[in-house]
Amino acid sequence: MRELVKEKNRKRRTSMGIIKEQDVRIPTKDGHYVLADIYRPIKEGKYPVVMCMGVFGKEFIIGSEEKEEAEDRFFEDYQSEETKQYLKSIFLKRLGPDYLVRMPIPNQDPNEQIPEPMPEHPGHMVPVSEHFEQPNPMDWVPHGYVVILVEEHGAGKNPMNGEFYQFGEKNARDFCDAIEWASEQTWSSGDVGLFGASYYAMTQFLAAQRKPKGLKAMIPIMGDYDSYRDYMYSGGGLFACVDNSDPSGTMQPYSFMNKALEEPFWKEEIYGPNAKYMSSADVSKIDYPIFICVEPDAALHGIGSSEAYINCPSENKKFLMVQGDGIHFWMYQPEYTGRFRAFFDKWLKGEENDIMEQPRVELQMRTGEGEYYWRFEKDWPVPGTTYKRFYLDGCGLTENKPEESHVITYNADVLRRMHGRVEGATFISEPVEEDLEIAGYIKAGLYVSSTTSDMEIHLKVRVLDENNQEVIYPTITSMERNLPLGFGALKVSHRIQDENRTRDDFPYYKHTKEAYAPLQPDEVVYCEVRTFPTVGVIKKGWKIRLDVDPIDCRWVDYKEKEYREGSKNSVYTGGTTLSFVQLPVLPKA
Repeated sequence: MRELVKEKNRKRRTSMGIIKEQDVRIPTKDGHYVLADIYRPIKEGKYPVVMCMGVFGKEFIIGSEEKEEAEDRFFEDYQSEETKQYLKSIFLKRLGPDYLVRMPIPNQDPNEQIPEPMPEHPGHMVPVSEHFEQPNPMDWVPHGYVVILVEEHGAGKNPMNGEFYQFGEKNARDFCDAIEWASEQTWSSGDVGLFGASYYAMTQFLAAQRKPKGLKAMIPIMGDYDSYRDYMYSGGGLFACVDNSDPSGTMQPYSFMNKALEEPFWKEEIYGPNAKYMSSADVSKIDYPIFICVEPDAALHGIGSSEAYINCPSENKKFLMVQGDGIHFWMYQPEYTGRFRAFFDKWLKGEENDIMEQPRVELQMRTGEGEYYWRFEKDWPVPGTTYKRFYLDGCGLTENKPEESHVITYNADVLRRMHGRVEGATFISEPVEEDLEIAGYIKAGLYVSSTTSDMEIHLKVRVLDENNQEVIYPTITSMERNLPLGFGALKVSHRIQDENRTRDDFPYYKHTKEAYAPLQPDEVVYCEVRTFPTVGVIKKGWKIRLDVDPIDCRWVDYKEKEYREGSKNSVYTGGTTLSFVQLPVLPKA
């Protein structure tokens, strides 16, 4: 039966003009190889290549053992609810184990009352595409491209060839070898484009900085490039929401998470471009045409993607900020795949089209409950943005600088919850007097202290409507439904900034051991905390609410016992301690 289904899938691809080569060995310069699946047009010719490299599986729906049946049912019976649930089950069966090997999160509340789950949207987590975060052959090959899906060494059927160094220099060099190999094949035009989301965007940055032969353009969708600041110690705390995992084929006794725990400060040799684990990309070397996509309602990748656009020197770059139910879903919708193809048609095929004459920056301005309208701009951050400050005044927010001082103190010796808020201090404004279009980074400048040697600041900027109900900006199908308009965090001992790289909208922390600045008990210090990039509209009559909390389910500091026990934290407002929250307000369109 399996062979019959396999033949049926082959015939389907043939009818689409696609030939598939499976488990092709691509040689690497260290004498080993990585495996790839290659999808080519049946018609002979030389075609540009769209490719990616990662760990989640190159087979149908992230490498499921049931790939042939899944592929057949996906194309033949997708509208059936039974089939959708089947596809969802194998999707989660393959992906789930990667995230069930996390190190235990410390300080967890054992008595937490888990709330009743929200009603699940019928399509939530049901695969809508042939591959996970990678280019789909059906979207590219019939349009005159070769698609190559490469798995990293140690993943899938690949031999381990030593240890699995996630996001390390070895993997990046393997990817470069694969890119150069693809550019030299008889069916290749010599022009290669990189495409993929999340993990498959991060590996693009790591390879592109090395300028492999044949690489001409790239489309990284929601990916980080600075391992320390973007996804390990973002804000100085160990960010372990989804990264504390081991997706290799063989479970590793020592992983990049062990390395991160041993190395809590930025070091070039640990987190730099040539690091064995968790290497970062030098985006100042990436000058290819690049199309960067960002989600405003995701607690990962947003900062890295936004900063990659800002800091890469390409003269031909585009920026798309779009909300949705997760990149793994919206990125495969025709309205977006069409734009991506037009971009590669321009830069890989040399076709004349208007993709670069269209607005460089496209923003979905969220208005609440998944609603939005488009705003088009010339650059990011948006030219003409003003940074409007609301000053903390007692438990309020005001546009005027308050002369009277206040101190708000809260208990910080608290247990972590995976659901709900652990309250700290809250500040609420009066209703705003006009619509405010927000796009960029929200920043808070806070005067704070603790009774112990350190404190965590978990910043959330929420919006309340005329009935004092929170405005929910993500869509009902979003994987991050409960995220507010703005969110971010800082471990205060990491507050020292690099003045050469800090911008008014974006504090850039040094994070080195030399810049480490623990607190003295009750010492008042000033620090700046920025959020992930965001877009949204605050309508006239709505209120701004700022929450400053001591802990959050997303942030982990494995040494928190050193400062959390018995601690109380304080926020100072008014007088000589003018704490504020700053919103990036767009000019009137």
